[in-house]
Amino acid sequence: MKIVTAVTFFALMLCFAQASGSDGISVSAGPIISNLAPMDSVYENRFLTPGTSVGLAVDIDAPGILNFRISGEYFWKNSSPLGWDGELNAFMISIMPLVKYEIFKKFSVFAGAGGVFITGKYSGTNDFGEFVEVEGNSAGFTFSVGTEVVLAGPLSGRLEYRRSFADFKTDNAIIDGEESSVYPPVEADLGSSQFCITFPVSLFGGSRSIF
Repeated sequence: MKIVTAVTFFALMLCFAQASGSDGISVSAGPIISNLAPMDSVYENRFLTPGTSVGLAVDIDAPGILNFRISGEYFWKNSSPLGWDGELNAFMISIMPLVKYEIFKKFSVFAGAGGVFITGKYSGTNDFGEFVEVEGNSAGFTFSVGTEVVLAGPLSGRLEYRRSFADFKTDNAIIDGEESSVYPPVEADLGSSQFCITFPVSLFGGSRSIF
C-alpha cells in the first residue's frame, strides 16, 4: 500500500509539472542507485558493509536557481558473509527544495535540505540468541549536495551525497515468533549516509525535453 501511495504521488507531481510547463517549469525523472549505509552502530556490527538502494527521482525546475526534488527508494540488505541470519528492508520518500547553479555549460552543482519519511523491517538474532523482528516508521531531516552534467540530449548524469537523520522507538517486537512487550523501549537510529548515481531524463518544459 505504501508503494502504491508513493507511485500515485509521483504521478500527481508529474501531471502538475506538465500542466505548469507553459509557465517556465520543467520536469525530469530518472532512476537512482545507491550504496546506502544506515548509521546505527548495530547495523555496522551485524552487516559490516553498506547495502543497496534503488528508486526514482523527480525534479521540478522553476525559473532561476530554485528546484524541487522528490525521490523514493527501496533499500535492502541480507545476512552478512559471516553468517548472521537477518535482514533489513526499508522504503524512503524524501522531499526537498534545492539550489542549483550552472558553473560551466552543461555542468551544475546543487545543494538542498528537506524532509524524509522512512518505513522498514528489521530481523535477526540478538546477543541473547533470540530471533527478533521489528518494524515501524519515522520522519526526519535530510540534506543533499552533488553535481550534474548533461550527457546527451535530454539525458543527464548526477552524482549526489545524502545524509538523513531520523529516530525510531518501540516497545513492541516479535521475539522467537511471539509478540512481546519490550521494556525499556528500544530506540534505533534510522539515519543513513549514501552516495547516489542518478540518470535523469528531461521529460517536458525544457529546451532539451522529450515532449
